[in-house]
Amino acid sequence: MLMVLAAGLAVWLFGCGYAGYHRRFGLFVVVVLAGLTLNFAWMYFGLSAHPMSPDALVAQAGAMMYALSALGVGWYAGRLVRSFRESRVDPQ
Repeated sequence: MLMVLAAGLAVWLFGCGYAGYHRRFGLFVVVVLAGLTLNFAWMYFGLSAHPMSPDALVAQAGAMMYALSALGVGWYAGRLVRSFRESRVDPQ
């Protein structure tokens, strides 16, 4: 089960990074909401955690920080790639 959760986290973070790379912030909101919903469902049904318990709220806040970090890394990588492509010298 741990491997399934780790793979799900990796796919979710890739989606957040992809949205940042392509500057699609609407997609980022959709990916974040889907991920937080799945995280909430896992904590509620899998771990029997109360939704408003401090531990569950900290887990959701941590997931949001991961998402924002992935968005920032994707945005920065996209910015570097776009700058690199714009600075190319055209052969004449």
